[in-house]
Amino acid sequence: MEFRETILSSFRTLVSHKMRSALTMLGIIIGAGSLVAVMSLVAGLNRSVAAQFQSIGTDIISVSRYPWVQTGGGEDYRKRKKITAEDAEAVEALPSIGLTAPNVHTSRNLSFDGEVLRMITISGTTPEYETIDNFAVEDGRFVTDIDVERRRQVAVLGAGPATELYGARDPIGKNVSIGGRRFRVVGVLESKGSILGSSLDDLVIIPITTFEKVFGHYRSTVIDCQPAEGVPMQRAVEDIRHVMRIRRRVPRDAPDDFAINTQDELLAEYHSLTGMLYLAMIGIVGLSLLVGGIGIMNVMLVSVAERTREIGVRKAIGAKRADIRSQFLVESVILSVVGGTAGIGGGIGLAFLVRLGTPLPAAVTAVSISIALGFSLVTGIVFGVYPALRAGRLNPIEALRYE
Repeated sequence: MEFRETILSSFRTLVSHKMRSALTMLGIIIGAGSLVAVMSLVAGLNRSVAAQFQSIGTDIISVSRYPWVQTGGGEDYRKRKKITAEDAEAVEALPSIGLTAPNVHTSRNLSFDGEVLRMITISGTTPEYETIDNFAVEDGRFVTDIDVERRRQVAVLGAGPATELYGARDPIGKNVSIGGRRFRVVGVLESKGSILGSSLDDLVIIPITTFEKVFGHYRSTVIDCQPAEGVPMQRAVEDIRHVMRIRRRVPRDAPDDFAINTQDELLAEYHSLTGMLYLAMIGIVGLSLLVGGIGIMNVMLVSVAERTREIGVRKAIGAKRADIRSQFLVESVILSVVGGTAGIGGGIGLAFLVRLGTPLPAAVTAVSISIALGFSLVTGIVFGVYPALRAGRLNPIEALRYE
């Protein structure tokens, strides 16, 4: 009952100074709002990126000259020897490897009926590419073994080129010009969206043998593969590394002159970027809460001075030091928690406004709300302790004489 009276009394005191209380809470509001908004945006990005990675498959191993995450200049990577079709065959022969799809890439203009798309990715590959890279054919079919064997000039269009070149028309059976050479469209892929801002739909897939016939044999091959059923990813990666180092005669003490890429590397890079965002967020929140906490302490010290006579009267009629301390500490906590709650509401609103007005996703989580509320509560306690102790130590006789 006494604690309830303390809370009600604290609310009445704060409400009697509305403007001062509102200004005092401003730092807490900004800190809690920033925390919730940024954590909501990061949580939304995490969910979006996870879904994007799921769309391209989660067990892909890609062997190439270039790492997906590059450090330093690209010149060192360009000096590496090409990866060949024979390397792909050696990887495919490993017991720890399931499906394998060698693929080569270039960029060429596409055209149909006067419409031109510039520098679209052209991938030459085999039928296994559909399964390994998690493609789904929306209309028509994928490239087949017969297409590869007979070097047929057939093409499977990504959702982007299919829509931009043909609009509402059915592309199947129609011709498309790829770098000035005529191909027959045999399939259209379902849209896969984008990953980390890069579209997965702006491509054309043709048989790898046709690619080499039309565009030459001089490009380095990329080997996409999957571990065999029941084989751990790490074991498959190590087997690939072993056979590639032997084939490319890499000295024992020398680093790999090729890259084995997995989604774990991209995810690690993404998480390092969001980690930097979190650090920036902690700095902003910490500064805001520090300012808000100092504001709370200053206001509570002013309140102690203004209510010195009141404190003396309460002590004279039997109030204990603990009663006085709890009164002022509760006021401090109420200021910070109410400010934190207002900030949480503002942060949620800001996150959804960003989601509505920009491509950035947002996902408000219970964790972000709990952390913001927890920080607000701790700030109120930490910065309210000194004023509360000072109020509790006042001498009742001197306090009654205070004017």
